[in-house]
Order: sequence, then structure tokens, then C-alpha cells
Amino acid sequence: MPDRDLDITKFLFFAYRKLKKTLGEFDAVVECNEIAIKEFIEQSPKENLQKYIQQLSSKHKVKVDEVDFLKFSSRIRQYYVASVSQQSEQFLKDFRIEWQEYFPEKVWVEPGKGETKFQNTLKNISLSLPSDLIDIYEYYRIVRNYMSHTDRDLEELKSRYEKIQKNKNEFLSDLHLSRLPNTLNDIDFSDFLILTNIVKHIAYLISTSSKPDNDIIAEILFDKSKSDDGKTFKGLKKLKNDKDRFENALKSYITTSFGRFSNNDINSIYKKLESLLA
Repeated sequence: MPDRDLDITKFLFFAYRKLKKTLGEFDAVVECNEIAIKEFIEQSPKENLQKYIQQLSSKHKVKVDEVDFLKFSSRIRQYYVASVSQQSEQFLKDFRIEWQEYFPEKVWVEPGKGETKFQNTLKNISLSLPSDLIDIYEYYRIVRNYMSHTDRDLEELKSRYEKIQKNKNEFLSDLHLSRLPNTLNDIDFSDFLILTNIVKHIAYLISTSSKPDNDIIAEILFDKSKSDDGKTFKGLKKLKNDKDRFENALKSYITTSFGRFSNNDINSIYKKLESLLA
């Protein structure tokens, strides 16, 4: 049975939606950049390359001494990876803030010595992920560190790369990915695609595994109306005399805010929110 036909809940944090939007915008920039890079390399003559570069330098008034195409291409792709990894770190930060709002009775345990933000998040929400998936995520995190602190993590990058090659990596087919990460110096556009998909997937799993109680969800939505002087529900309240339209509108608002809910969950949240709005 297709997933869309199942009566299930998939709660989405605002942090996840923000990440998807940010990565979507960045994807478009990277894809256009890739076209420009490939076009530039294809148009460049095999002979008298430096003369050609100097002509372009003069034309566009951008000083360039010389270009190593291999380093040029690889370094740009490394920056792609570093940027996606940084956006993932921001998601983890945003998620923690939001989680603490939704679970005020729980205490978020601070990271231990040597524990990454990612590891700390998984521990706090008691989420287990395939070790092969984690290995690739952490490999690219270290690539980002390398970009900030050149040569500091070369040995760890090498050992993690070798470990990834030996893993089964069965999750890749689920994400419609057919390639494994490249070595540091061979990173290309495919690495960006791998990391982008993995980051979105992990963020989705973190988000959907951390659903608050239904009453809390209703209270969160109700509190939004307090912060904007009731403007959020102003239009909905006009439908109160038509029970069916009011219920459909309120349920639509719930799913628009937090994603997909099973029939039991959406009815439970609706009843609580309706009582709060009474």
C-alpha cells in the first residue's frame, strides 16, 4: 500500500521545514554554478590556457594569476559540502530549541567530551540510525572541518573513507543514490547530492520521531494566537456557526503547521484546540 494511503502521523518540526527551504534554495544555486563551471572548462582551450585565463581576467576585471582546473573544481565542490554540513548543524541547533519548547518537562543533556552535536541529538531523543548512514554523515562533517582547519583531519578523513568503502551501505538505494563518497581530493557534484539527500533524510527522521503529545500540539497552536493578538484564528472563528467548515478549516491549519496526522491524532488535536478557542 502506498505511504500516502496509510493512516499514519508524520510530525514535522519548523526546524525541518526551514532546513528543506534553505537547502532547496541552495540546491538551485549549486546546480546553476555547476553549469557555469562545466561550461567554463569546456570552453577553455587545451593549449595556451593561461593566456585564455588572462584574457578573461582582463575582460571581467578580476585578477587571476593562474588556475589548476583539478584543484579549482574540487575546491568548489568541497565548499558545497561544507555549506550543506553547516546548514545541517544549524538544523540541529534549531531543533534543540524547538524540542525544549515542546518538552518542557524533559532535560536536554549537554554533550559529553568529544561528543558531536549530531551524536548528542540522537542520544537526547533516543533515536538509532544505521551506522553506515552515520559514517557518511560524519565523513562529510569532517570534510567541513578540514575546509576550516586545513590538514588537521586528513588521517581521520582517510580512515573514515576506507571504512565507508567496506560498509554495506544498504540505505543508499532507499534514497535513490547509486554512488559512495569520493576521497577528499576527488570530491565532485555527486558528493553534494549524496550529502544533501542524507541531511534531509536524517533531519526528517529526527523530526518525525520527536512528536509531542497531542494536547501540547494544540496548546502550541493556540499560543500562536496569543503572540499575534488572535489574528491567526480570526478568520477561522467566523466559521464557528458552520461546524463542518470550521472543523475542516481547523484541521487544515493543524496539518499545514505540523505535517501529516493519523485520523486519531488529528481528531484529538482538533478537539483540544477547539476547546481552547471556545
